[in-house]
Amino acid sequence: MQDEQRQNGDHGSDDNSKRIEQARIDLALLFRTDLHVGAKRLYTMKRKGTVLNLQFDVDGDMRWRSYNSALSWRITMLLALTENRTVTIHEMDQPGRYRQMFPNTLLRRLHWHARPKADFPPVARFYDPHGKAVLLVTRSRFCGHAVDALHNLTDGGPVFQPLWISDIMALRPMLGIGLVRDDTFSASMPISAYLEAAGAHGRIVEEPELSSMSLTGNVTQLAVPPSSRSVAAIFQQECHHNPAMAKLRERTIYEDYALGKAIAAKDMGAA
Repeated sequence: MQDEQRQNGDHGSDDNSKRIEQARIDLALLFRTDLHVGAKRLYTMKRKGTVLNLQFDVDGDMRWRSYNSALSWRITMLLALTENRTVTIHEMDQPGRYRQMFPNTLLRRLHWHARPKADFPPVARFYDPHGKAVLLVTRSRFCGHAVDALHNLTDGGPVFQPLWISDIMALRPMLGIGLVRDDTFSASMPISAYLEAAGAHGRIVEEPELSSMSLTGNVTQLAVPPSSRSVAAIFQQECHHNPAMAKLRERTIYEDYALGKAIAAKDMGAA
C-alpha cells in the first residue's frame, strides 16, 4: 500500500514538473514575440481613453482591473508563474464577451489539442465582420491564458504565433476590431496544410479552396514579428534569474507540432 502511495506521489510530482516546464516554454514563446496590427505593435496603438477591463481571481482572491496597456497583463502572469499561483479569468472586455469568444467547451478542446508533436486541424476561427481580419486557433498555452493562432493582422503576410487571449480581446476596445467567433467553422485539414498554403501564397487559404490545392508537406516557417525591447528586457531579466528559461531563447512554436519537412524560419526584423 505504501509502495502504491509512493508511486502515486511520484506520478503527481512528475506531472507537476511537466506542467511547470510547459509553462516555462509557453512563457518563453509568448515573451519572444508581439502581436502586430498593421505595422505596429498592439501595445503602442490604442484609441484615446480606452482600457481593457478584466475580472479574475488569483488563488481565489477576486480582483478587478482596467489595463491601459496590453503589457500590463504579461507582468501579472509572469508574477503568477514565479509565485506558483493560479489565475482564473471571469470577465474580459465587455460583460459576457469573454465567454462568447472562449466558452468552456472551446477552452477544453484547445487544452486537449495542447499535445506535443501534434498536427490537428484548427479548433476555432475568429473574424472581423467589418474587415478582413481572420484568426485560426489551434491549441492553448500557459494554462489556457494564451493560444496559438494563424492570423493576417499584420502588414507582412500571415503569421503563426502564440497570442495572449487578453491581446485578442483588447483588439475591440483599443483598436475597434471587434472579432467574433465563427460558430459554423469546422476544419477537416490539419494545421500543417494551412501553414504550407499560407507560406506558398502569402495569405490565409481556407477550406474548401485549401482542399483543392496540391500540397507537398513542406512547411515554411512564417515570418514572426519580434518582441519590443521592453518585453525582451523583461524576458532577459527572467532568464538571468532562471537558467531553465534561458535555455528556451531559440525555441520556436513549430517545435510543438509534427509538421513534416520544416524549412528554416524567417524573421520580420524590428518593427
